[in-house]
Amino acid sequence: MMLSLTQSLLNDASMGRLLQQREVSRFTPEDIRVAISELVAQDRMDLGDALVAAGLSLYPDSEDILAIAALLAEVHGDWSSADSLLDKILSLQGKKATASAWHHKVRVQRCLCNPAGALKATQMGLQMHPADQTLLSEQHLLQDLLDAAQILESSPTQQ
Repeated sequence: MMLSLTQSLLNDASMGRLLQQREVSRFTPEDIRVAISELVAQDRMDLGDALVAAGLSLYPDSEDILAIAALLAEVHGDWSSADSLLDKILSLQGKKATASAWHHKVRVQRCLCNPAGALKATQMGLQMHPADQTLLSEQHLLQDLLDAAQILESSPTQQ
């Protein structure tokens, strides 16, 4: 019986070594995504991060790997990396991009302190998912925020 990727990683980590890339390559992107999720659930972020790096190296265009890598980047607060990974996911998915991918893109843009970028992401997401309540809500909130900022910018300063 073949050990799961998570079990293999934990066994090797307990012996002070990491799986080699060729050992990881026998697993599918889905196997790697599941293993990363399990490692994160077990609070083994170090091993999850190492497996993300290996997964991205082996399967750079896998939506499974890109999605979990983007999620880990968000967990770490690495908004620039999350944004780049989401851009790649959205590009790969094209017109089939999920509403969830757009939700994450909006969140990351907000965390990058880029409300205009977040609003643009909501608008792009709404082109594919016009009834998505989260995107509609975000669009209204962001538009109100940007309108308020514009009003503040155009008001004369009081001295």
